[in-house]
Amino acid sequence: MNRIIDLEPKALWTQFASIAQLPHPSGCLDELRNYILKTARQHAFETLVDEAGNILVRTGEAPVLCLQAHYDMVPQKDEHVTFDFTKDSLQLRIEGDEVKATGTTLGADNGIGVAAMLALIDSSEYTDILKHTPLEFLFTANEETGMQGARKLSADWLRSRQLINLDSEEEGVLMTGCAGAVNMTASLKYKMDTAIPQGDAAVLLSLTGLQGGHSGMDIHLGRANACKLMNRFLKHVVVSFEARLGSFNSGTLRNAIPREAQAIITVPEEIVDEVIDEVRYYNDLFREEYRQSEPYLSFTAQAVQMPGALIPEEIQDDLLNAIEACHNGVWTMGEGYVDTSSNMAHVQTNAEGEAEVLLMVRSMNEERKRACASAIQSAFLLGGFRVDFAASYGAWDIEKDAPMVQKALHANPNLKLDKVHCGLECGVITENYPDMQIISVGPTIHHPHSPQESVEIPSVRKFWDFLLSFLSLTNC
Repeated sequence: MNRIIDLEPKALWTQFASIAQLPHPSGCLDELRNYILKTARQHAFETLVDEAGNILVRTGEAPVLCLQAHYDMVPQKDEHVTFDFTKDSLQLRIEGDEVKATGTTLGADNGIGVAAMLALIDSSEYTDILKHTPLEFLFTANEETGMQGARKLSADWLRSRQLINLDSEEEGVLMTGCAGAVNMTASLKYKMDTAIPQGDAAVLLSLTGLQGGHSGMDIHLGRANACKLMNRFLKHVVVSFEARLGSFNSGTLRNAIPREAQAIITVPEEIVDEVIDEVRYYNDLFREEYRQSEPYLSFTAQAVQMPGALIPEEIQDDLLNAIEACHNGVWTMGEGYVDTSSNMAHVQTNAEGEAEVLLMVRSMNEERKRACASAIQSAFLLGGFRVDFAASYGAWDIEKDAPMVQKALHANPNLKLDKVHCGLECGVITENYPDMQIISVGPTIHHPHSPQESVEIPSVRKFWDFLLSFLSLTNC
């Protein structure tokens, strides 16, 4: 940890190290919220907290600019790691030119943005900036679970009409647009079948070692989706080996590509060894198909205790067919960017006779978002599922000749303008503040939403230098 706080800019990295010591997965933000408030109040800055847990810090009566970041992180860990995101501190380490966390997500998304804001608030080195450039610092809550904080942001809270979102993940790129999205939930209730086929034995299937990643930023990389891959094998053994499905569980969060899956099946006892051989064959098949993107993929099987009940055959077939028919991945491309995509994030069945599938559809275009979501809805409706939509928001876009964009290019003429295929809070904020000019910047972060997450150290310094340069121009 000492090596982390010795990095430059020291004020930012010191704050990032402090943040890493405090639990802050979505929905568990009290400790970090208290730390942010304590830090701001030590300098007698005005602080406000709303019912959603959003924090607003003002350094003057007439702020001219708002800096914004979300202060929750995605809690993902490697299968073998014992870690409680609601209690434990992240174990930071330096590896080459990157900072990583051992066995878990790093929280650079959006911890670097939060650390940058706290560095400006807390460090005496930047007192003159705040004296000459009154700012608002907006820390939004629970972004990673549907942008809950931004959605509940009051339309009269912010005084400034220019905002820099600090949640982008490619240094040297000025984000001027982001995709909109909608959450989808397909659910089905049924009565479990307690009539286990006589002579059957149970087998546990485990798919592990997938890369996962951000369901927007990484959706085009060709990584395997654990829900879809497990479902592919399950349908095969149902058709070819008389398998019955006891349970199927995969994935966690809508905005993370699922990395692991487990299922329990039963098959006639005399062919258990044959089924296990088939798993070995599919392990080799999957590894060959995903040899470029999934070097650590592992698909295994082992005999387990017989479950007390099975999913009825007709429900089992409806579930597997709907998942197979459901689109996952890139839907349409723009000119060099992903335009529309979907992510099947989570499949869960339980002993009470309930199945649930969580999905997220993203798009730069409202009509194509609707079309992709409609196709997915149709696949599940045909299987008898109920399909609910929630947390929909539109895309965000700012013209390249807007004053905020031109000022950013003045601060760094080498910036590349781009749009990002993920749900930055910019799109939600503009719904309540339609006259707000917004740009988005950040350091280079690799593999967010996965335990492989890392942030490039040199990019953090460049990101910080840009931010200081922009602030120096704000009151010119």
